[in-house]
Amino acid sequence: MMFTKRFFRPDCLPVVAIAICSAVMLYGCQSMTKQPSTRAKNSVVTAPQPIAAGKSTLKCTGIYACEINRIGTFSVINQSTHTPSATLGNHSQVASPVTVTPLMSKPQSKSTMPNYLVSFPSGQHMVATRFYLDEDLTTAESFSFIHRFESGKRYELKAYRQIQKTDYSLLAQSAPTPLCIDLYENAKLTNRWCKKPNQQGALSNEFIKIAL
Repeated sequence: MMFTKRFFRPDCLPVVAIAICSAVMLYGCQSMTKQPSTRAKNSVVTAPQPIAAGKSTLKCTGIYACEINRIGTFSVINQSTHTPSATLGNHSQVASPVTVTPLMSKPQSKSTMPNYLVSFPSGQHMVATRFYLDEDLTTAESFSFIHRFESGKRYELKAYRQIQKTDYSLLAQSAPTPLCIDLYENAKLTNRWCKKPNQQGALSNEFIKIAL
């Protein structure tokens, strides 16, 4: 008991209590900062996903926005509402071999129209698409083509204006800029179609396949 009276100082209690409380509060803050986020993650595609056997994927870009309306007999994106068709595999209770997944990249326009990656059975299909040529999405160009899509491969359609850099004549500069669409297979260019000016100076009504 003499030992306790000699070394125990009651006036130290407030200091000890404050130190203990500070340590507890600091530990509590550190523990809170380590809590994992519970926010739901978006189900958009940020990296290439595995392709199921017997399937191919297709996406499109340019000029300001684009959409894949139909693949074969399957309706994909409704051109009136710009939303996935209710008959798709991930939007219907009825099993369908065609599914769509939102892409992370947004069209370079004022519109909030999303872009989609389409997964569908491999084979020969006719594909119908629409490319929007202005920021307000009021001018659209329809494009359809037939292609044999191979299993396990990724395809992409890219629309752009073909700038003529070698012809500086007034006639060439006043003519409409050719509109072209490229098809890539696993990032390799395989096909190109263009609408070029005719003899009257206006763009032709049909896309012409260009030899690569």
